[in-house]
Amino acid sequence: MEFVPLRTERLVLDLPVHSDRDLVVEYCSDPVFERFMTTPWPYRLKDADFFVNEFVPKGWADGSELTWALRLVAGGPLLGVLGWRRQRLELGFWLGAPHRGFGYMTEATIALTDWLFEAHGQNVVRWECIQGNVASAGVARKAGFTYTGERRSTLPMRKGDLRPSWHAELHAGDAHQPTPGWPDPDQGM
Repeated sequence: MEFVPLRTERLVLDLPVHSDRDLVVEYCSDPVFERFMTTPWPYRLKDADFFVNEFVPKGWADGSELTWALRLVAGGPLLGVLGWRRQRLELGFWLGAPHRGFGYMTEATIALTDWLFEAHGQNVVRWECIQGNVASAGVARKAGFTYTGERRSTLPMRKGDLRPSWHAELHAGDAHQPTPGWPDPDQGM
């Protein structure tokens, strides 16, 4: 499959490239990643090299996992990464710590889901995060996903365990507005 760049009002979603690798290492070394993400820990330069030089190109080539880099301008510094796994119809994302709290990931998530529904013919996009990842859940809620409950994750963690996770779905035609039923964020969701 050919790469498809996306744009929002504030963002350019393009390919993660080799020159992003130092920022990928920096962002993926955040302790939040150790707790909530399936990325290698500790995260090293060789992991970033594999991600940008092998994983991303292969995912686009065979259509299995479509991955975008978030940037403020084309060719600008990496802010984070957003991806869609075809087999699970599932959205995943992460944002570098300096760029959190500005609504970038919600904006990118809305752009990607709109593209998946309109240009790619999807009817549903799924999302999940490890229980307690309030920031990730906040993005999904703000993008209009409907919380479908807590159950085991679909992706194993580093040691192969499937942790309790929050799950949600967004259907074609759903409004990009928060829906009721999400766990209380003040209670750690």
